[in-house]
Amino acid sequence: MGYSHFLTATLIGGHMLGATSILLLPWGHAARLSWLMLAGMFLVREMRRVAWKVAMKAVIFVKTDGQGRVLLILRNGQRLEGRLKPGSFVAPFLVILRWQAKGGGRVRHIAIAADATDADNHRKLRVLLRHPL
Repeated sequence: MGYSHFLTATLIGGHMLGATSILLLPWGHAARLSWLMLAGMFLVREMRRVAWKVAMKAVIFVKTDGQGRVLLILRNGQRLEGRLKPGSFVAPFLVILRWQAKGGGRVRHIAIAADATDADNHRKLRVLLRHPL
């Protein structure tokens, strides 16, 4: 998994809409500036973690099997094992995996855009999620 132009455009577009909404609100200049700076910080954080994959906790490798197990490798080398949960989103351009760590805890999501991996692996992942063994 690598850099995704699709996720980059989606994140920037969403944040631009949010920034436009903030500018249209009848607040003072200081309040608007504060909210715009906060939105910018969130944009940079999500770009590093999701689209650019340069954050230390960014997922750089995902492996799934037909029994619902998933292995994730983070940029910092950490390996996470878990189980796929029902409700993953599957589309030709984007897959959002819903999974839970092996020891339990909260259910997490991972976005995998079609342009972040090679076409064959993305197709195999979509087929596996739509038609589990």
